[in-house]
Amino acid sequence: MPNTTLDEELVARGRRIRLIAMDVDGVLAESRLIYTEQDGEVRSFSIKDGMGITLALQAGLKVALISGRESAVVARRAAELHLEDVYQGVSRKREPFSHLLGKYALGREQVCYIGDDVNDLPVMLEAGLAVAVADAVEEVKQIAHYVTASPGGRGAVREVIDHILYAQDLYQKAISVFC
Repeated sequence: MPNTTLDEELVARGRRIRLIAMDVDGVLAESRLIYTEQDGEVRSFSIKDGMGITLALQAGLKVALISGRESAVVARRAAELHLEDVYQGVSRKREPFSHLLGKYALGREQVCYIGDDVNDLPVMLEAGLAVAVADAVEEVKQIAHYVTASPGGRGAVREVIDHILYAQDLYQKAISVFC
């Protein structure tokens, strides 16, 4: 496993995960927005995080995005990554979380949620593996089972996915498509 400081409880939580859900701003994308003069916006996504999502899907895991904001840029990135479960403009993230549990017949312990701010707390408190990115607000870090070494939008998602794939002994299967 890449991070040898992970304890046995964290590895056990990782073994149960079937769905990885995450916030977008501050997790999949950097925690800043750049507005253009023509009412557009610019966001920065990590290629490593995108590859991590590709590996998770290749290994048979489900991946979902739950964002408080609505953005065409996020829809485009989700489409590029072949994500089916994308919830945007959501003020209460528990509702899509519950929908995902029902859709995939999962228990809470089978879901990893990656967040960075207070609007992620309700879902993180229910998830079997609650992860805060390195630059998350303190309240989120305090309730997280794991805090990433990488900040949001800069490899944190890949770090979490690698942990889960190694915990489930799926990493080699996931990369086999590239070998």
